[in-house]
Amino acid sequence: MVVIVTRPGPGGKRLTDLITARGHQADWWPAFDLTAAPDVPAARAALARLAQYQLAVFVSAHAVGATGALLAGKWPSTTMIGVVGAATRAAVQAELRPGQSTVISPINDGESGSEAFWDAWIASGHEARRVLLLRAQDGRSWLSERFAASGAAVDVIAVYTRRAHHLSADALERRSNDATPMTIVFTSTEAIAALDQQSGAVRRAWLRTATAVACHPRIAQQLAAAGYSRVVNASFDDDSIIRRLESISA
Repeated sequence: MVVIVTRPGPGGKRLTDLITARGHQADWWPAFDLTAAPDVPAARAALARLAQYQLAVFVSAHAVGATGALLAGKWPSTTMIGVVGAATRAAVQAELRPGQSTVISPINDGESGSEAFWDAWIASGHEARRVLLLRAQDGRSWLSERFAASGAAVDVIAVYTRRAHHLSADALERRSNDATPMTIVFTSTEAIAALDQQSGAVRRAWLRTATAVACHPRIAQQLAAAGYSRVVNASFDDDSIIRRLESISA
């Protein structure tokens, strides 16, 4: 079995290396390249006003690292931190050292994503009049809409930029001519269209012969709608993905 990992950033490279260490063939085909904030001065200025927000939500571990690189000074203890999963929570503790700030994350470590965070936020009983969403230049509109519907004023800061990755023709040619069964790991709905774009129209049918690992039910729905006939579920964390891959190879 050949495993294609579409997760971008350091998390995607880490997952690819872990899969390889378990004895599988694995290629890292990131759906996106992650670079600096599109407007660094604006992002720094917005982060200087962190204390004005009751809650700041990180959409990924990469958003945490990007924010840490932009933030001057300590995280304000009065600003709660929201995270969408265990990896993002670990990044907060390691990179931001939030001290006494309240960190709200999905109740079950095996759950992640916007909906899981929202359930944890409601269960926490906390309220926030002003909410800051820390993300790329787009995405996670569902969370913004939920907070706005609850009466909160929501601001968004792009702390990093997400651009479509350019996949080399050699990598595509090598894999498309390989008869080894292929499994593709999808960690976002956007990665489905991004991989199609990278691969070109001729190879889209070839991609759909793969088994697709969906790290969220919404991703699974999108994969099915896009024509993937073999879709299996996993969580976002590395261990869950590797367990699912090993069940497929078995």
